[in-house]
Amino acid sequence: MSEENQQFLVVGEILKPFGYRGEVKVQVITDYPQHLVKQKTVYIGSPPRAFPVESARFHANYVLLKFTGYDSDTSVAKLRGEIVHIPVEQAAQLKKSQYYHHEIIGMNVVTGAGETLGTVAEILETGANDVYLVRTPQGKEILLPAIKSVIKNIHRETKTMTVELIPGLVD
Repeated sequence: MSEENQQFLVVGEILKPFGYRGEVKVQVITDYPQHLVKQKTVYIGSPPRAFPVESARFHANYVLLKFTGYDSDTSVAKLRGEIVHIPVEQAAQLKKSQYYHHEIIGMNVVTGAGETLGTVAEILETGANDVYLVRTPQGKEILLPAIKSVIKNIHRETKTMTVELIPGLVD
């Protein structure tokens, strides 16, 4: 698959050069930072461009990356503020009942009785549990808490989410 057609996940943001040997300090934006340090290539910028990773290590709550061919702080200074991506295919494997946001957004939402409610337009992170914002064909919004009593089944293959509406969720 060419890079133009490839899908990417954001895993970090380059904060600044670290030291004088070409490392960059990366703010981690993933629940799986240990997976980031195992990457042989990361993609930086928009559109994402491949950067072979020479070395990667943890430093406090950050990851330090060293790219092949970048051997000084001045050579990586222009990367400050850039977003670090990895291809979706290289994302960490999740447990059976876990999903990446990009898998949920765009899913068709139906009730157990087969009634179509709409599609997941956004995921709100509330702390206790995520909330799926479902946009109906009429343009209304339904907020569904991502809890077992409401979300009954998620089908990755058909991009369909089956829900059970509890009183008060829909007018």
